Amino acid sequence: MRETQVPARVVLLHHRSGSTIDHFLRLPLERLGWQLLERDGELRPAPGDAEALAGASLIVVVRTLPAPWLRLLRQRHRQGGARLVYLLDDDLLDPASLRELPAPYRRRLMRRITGRRRQLVDLLQNLFDGLWVTSETLAEKYAFLGAELLPLAPHSSLLAEAPRLQLAYLGTASHQAEFRWLLSLLEPLQQRHRHTHVDLFGDFSINRLFRHLPRVRVIHPMGWENYLAETGNGRIDLLLCPLLESPFNRARAAVKFIDAARTGAVGLFSDRQPYRGFVRNGVDGLLLADDPALWLEALERLISEPAERRQLAAACRHRALGLGERAPALAIPLPEPTSCLPGAPGQEGHGIPL
Repeated sequence: MRETQVPARVVLLHHRSGSTIDHFLRLPLERLGWQLLERDGELRPAPGDAEALAGASLIVVVRTLPAPWLRLLRQRHRQGGARLVYLLDDDLLDPASLRELPAPYRRRLMRRITGRRRQLVDLLQNLFDGLWVTSETLAEKYAFLGAELLPLAPHSSLLAEAPRLQLAYLGTASHQAEFRWLLSLLEPLQQRHRHTHVDLFGDFSINRLFRHLPRVRVIHPMGWENYLAETGNGRIDLLLCPLLESPFNRARAAVKFIDAARTGAVGLFSDRQPYRGFVRNGVDGLLLADDPALWLEALERLISEPAERRQLAAACRHRALGLGERAPALAIPLPEPTSCLPGAPGQEGHGIPL
């Protein structure tokens, strides 16, 4: 009986270096049939990480190398049987190359990498078996360290024409409660569906609230004209319009219905004023109670039913156009015509309106 061959294991130790890995490493390593394990170098090693390194044939450290991981790498080096490689994707060993970078970013690089350059050079000469770089400039500059140039090899996932469904919430800073409510809806949605993308408009506090979610973009507030261009017709598939109970919200108008029509989206609205009695549920939008589970169920149905999305969006736009056409003229009384008499008392030489 032929023995099953166990694929070689590669451990990629990095922190938010997915771009470098996807542009230079993932494709050639997958073509070799090797098993890829990724570990976050900024996190302390977990109990099973020493075992993962022990079973690796190749260990690639990208950019950063915190002390807790360095101890494990030294231990693995003493065991033998694995190649250790350091990958440099920017000129991080020369402080002069950082001079024009923004000060906070420069300080962070100095603290994590560049300020430890002498230690890194020593490790490259005494611990690591190779130095991989991603540009000809780096290959020439660090040839004395044995730098090898990696060819650009973009992973197929970077170029794939993946389906995309765009959601958005167009609330402002006055909707803090709605933003927190949305978090409980978007967390399971983004975990279940890899082709859903969400746009939110908010400040840094909103960005901190949602930045852990995949495919969620928080856009800084902008002027009205730019906002209209950014959210123009056809840009959004599903428009989220939750509106929780509050004294302030009771006075709102149903303008988000017009947003749904303007963007070509299906609008999902809270089942309360001003949308209750205005949105025709299941005809030109959906009315939903405040339970995020109900919204998730409705979203998943719409995601799987493009015909229903097109029908609801078309009805919404048709009705919105009709609202503008049938809007009555404003009955605004005009002021009486005025006349000016020269030389009126108290205004010598000047006319005053009567």
